[in-house]
Amino acid sequence: MRTKIAILIVALVLGGLAAVLAASYLSEARSTIDAESEPIEVLVANEDIPRGLNAEELLAQDLISLQKVPRRFVAAGAISSNKALEGRVLADPLSAGEQVTQGRFELPSTAGLAYSIAGEFVALSIPVDEVQGVSGLVKPGDHVVLYVTFDEDQNSGTPAITKMLVSDTKVLAVGAALRAEPTENTTEGDGGNGVLATTRQDTTQADLNARTMTLAVSTADAERIVFAEEQGKVWCALLPATITEVPVTAGRTMQTIFK
Repeated sequence: MRTKIAILIVALVLGGLAAVLAASYLSEARSTIDAESEPIEVLVANEDIPRGLNAEELLAQDLISLQKVPRRFVAAGAISSNKALEGRVLADPLSAGEQVTQGRFELPSTAGLAYSIAGEFVALSIPVDEVQGVSGLVKPGDHVVLYVTFDEDQNSGTPAITKMLVSDTKVLAVGAALRAEPTENTTEGDGGNGVLATTRQDTTQADLNARTMTLAVSTADAERIVFAEEQGKVWCALLPATITEVPVTAGRTMQTIFK
C-alpha cells in the first residue's frame, strides 16, 4: 500500500514538473514568436532600380521608402535610416520589394564616377579658375548655371554677347574630388546598421587649386558647352540650394548692358 502511495506521489510530482516545464517552454516560444513578429522599419525598393543612382536621387524620386517588416524577415545589413545612405551610390540594381542593404552601396570614390551619372546624362569636364569656378566654393553635389561670352565677330557683324548657356546642371566633381568632403579612411560606424563612418579632411586649398569642374549634362548641352569653350569663355554661377526654377534671360550686348 505504501509503495503504491509513493508511486502516486512521485507520478504527481513528475506530472507537475512536466506541466511547469511545458508552460515555461510555451511561454519562451511565444515570446520568441512575438519578438520575431515585431515590425521593424527598413528601407525597401518601391520599383526596379538600376545601379548608378545616388542616395539623394533615390529619395527625391521616391524610389525607396521606409516600410515595416517582421523582424524575422529583416535582411542582414538592412538600412533603417535615410542618413545611412548619405554620400553613397547604388552599385548593384535593386528589385521591387527588395530591402535596401548597406552592401549594395559604395562611396563614389570607390564605385567610380560612372555610378554617379544618371542614365540620360554624360559627365563633361570644363576648365575653371578661381574666378570662373566661384572661388573654389562649388562642391560636388551643388548645382550651377553656365554663362558664355562671345567676342564681336566683325566679319558677320555679330556683336559681343554674354548669355545663359545652361540654366541648371549638377556638379559631379571638382578636380578629382567626387565628394564635398573627400575621405581617405573608413571605419565601422556605431549605428548598428553596418554603415561606414568617414574621417573628414580640410580640402579648401585643394578646391581652390582645382582646375576642372565635371558636370552632369545632356548630350545636346555637352555639344553646346564644348563649342562655347572652344569659341568663347564660359563662367559658372552657383545656384542656391533652395532654388526651384532659374529665370531665363535674353542675354546682354553692349547695346543692352544698361537696360
